Amino acid sequence: MGNNMSIDRRNISSMSYAGHTLSAICVVCCLFFVLAFSFNADAEDSPLTTLVEKTVSFVKPMSGDVISVNDDVVRIGLGARDGLLKGMRLKVLRRGEFFYHPVTKEPIGRAEEPVGTIEVLQVEEGAAVCKVIDGEVKSGDITRISASKKRLFFYQEESVDYYLGDAYYNGLKESGIFEIVSAPVGQLNTEKLLRIAASEKADLVLLLGSENSREKTYLKQRLLWPDGVILSEDSLYIPPAFLSELRFGSELLSDMQNEPLISYDLPFNAQLISTGDIDGDGRTDLVISAGDGIYVYSYDIETAFLYHLKRNYSGTIIRMDMFDIDTDGKDEIFLTAISSNHEAVKSYIYKLNDRKLEILWKTDGFIRVADGRILYQKYSRSKGYSGPLILINLHEGFRMEDTSRAFGGFDIYDFVTLKDKEGRTVYMAMDDDNYLELINGKGVAFWRSAENLGGFVREYTTESSSSDADGVIWHLNDRMVKRNNEVVVIKRNALIGRALGYKRSQLRRYSYSGTTVDESTLIDKISGNLLDYSIFGNKVAVLSKPLLGIKPANILRGKTPMVTILQIYSIKGR
Repeated sequence: MGNNMSIDRRNISSMSYAGHTLSAICVVCCLFFVLAFSFNADAEDSPLTTLVEKTVSFVKPMSGDVISVNDDVVRIGLGARDGLLKGMRLKVLRRGEFFYHPVTKEPIGRAEEPVGTIEVLQVEEGAAVCKVIDGEVKSGDITRISASKKRLFFYQEESVDYYLGDAYYNGLKESGIFEIVSAPVGQLNTEKLLRIAASEKADLVLLLGSENSREKTYLKQRLLWPDGVILSEDSLYIPPAFLSELRFGSELLSDMQNEPLISYDLPFNAQLISTGDIDGDGRTDLVISAGDGIYVYSYDIETAFLYHLKRNYSGTIIRMDMFDIDTDGKDEIFLTAISSNHEAVKSYIYKLNDRKLEILWKTDGFIRVADGRILYQKYSRSKGYSGPLILINLHEGFRMEDTSRAFGGFDIYDFVTLKDKEGRTVYMAMDDDNYLELINGKGVAFWRSAENLGGFVREYTTESSSSDADGVIWHLNDRMVKRNNEVVVIKRNALIGRALGYKRSQLRRYSYSGTTVDESTLIDKISGNLLDYSIFGNKVAVLSKPLLGIKPANILRGKTPMVTILQIYSIKGR
């Protein structure tokens, strides 16, 4: 492989009613029932209402005057009677010249110039003591919280029940006070979140977590100003019945939400997809591997455009991840490739710099990002995976450290980590027959999926050990994504036999409560063979090949029928 990749930018264009009266009535009735159910969850008796109202109260519109200024201590004519709270921040404006009606010459207003920001330290009934955060404040200035929407940077930790977090998100949005900016998905520290929030020009930063104590669920919220100062910290008990309502309503809606938001036709040999932010602009990038290199879409609701990152290499990319190694807001790209004759596996870490992908590190063998760590495993031409998993130390020049005990003898792509009720690590792992197993820290499997997931689509044969022996067949597992305390996996349904391909695929999820495993469908009825997927925020990007590898409709349009299809689905509320 070369050290750099050049970039071409291309624009990519994006892409019956039939039924019986009785069916329509059933659908309408179901929809009415679900909407009624959803209304119940958001009604005034919702436990989330008090937290929504408290959060909104910190940006309540108000206006008053600066009474006096002594050094950086400011006294203003607003107090508890106006809804003022300790920790609030208000803008300070200075009165300027009057402006007049062009005909009557009557004064119709007065210019106002922003001059600073103050923070409330102590609240009285009709006044308050504040400190200057920035700018220069004088007696007679105006102090104000405007009625305009505030940009709220919203981060939800993996510990938060998905439906609970989504209900709270919607409650804040429906208040009409906030323009909500969703943080990237993944384990991010406060420092990085504040940096991303600053790039998004956020007015407030909300960090949402949860805690289970004595079998009770508590929603934990920290509200911060963009400079990291904590405005409030809250803990809210969530009754089990409320959680059940949220989940039940969302499951009823799932069939109605199964259509993709966006669909693209990609080069036929597109195989893998990952999501992140490679250029640090705060937007999600969709990174797709193909035979001639890497394609990058910058995704923004309905608009997507493509960068083509050309690279010189031999072989096929078999694994791709994204992770911000140095917490600079730009994700690095992790690639693992196998040579065309299967003699070697090589891995690379790339970083975008001046519109070129530069190699930070390369090695023989497999690499993977798991739980914010980089794992490594050797490759053997005689058996595929070889030896224990190794942790890559990022802080000492990508130094390798033996961590075989930490992962119980798994191969590198076979597992994700979950937690039991006591907070102990358990492993959701894929066995050689394509069944899921839940395995405790002692290596004992205590649960197995009822059926396999349809077989492996990336299988390789090693060189034989002797002239009269066949090589060993080894496989590369599909991507397994941890989402809260559940794992999302690919399930395929073959067309008669696997040799004829797959007629449809699903994204399945297996949720572990700490005692039981619940299975459900995240995305259903994906036509053909689902190759790879990546979850970002409340969406999932899916790569698939149509049945038999051909999209017949393209023939009628004069386009190539040999395509890979990229689709974006909403998983909000699921």
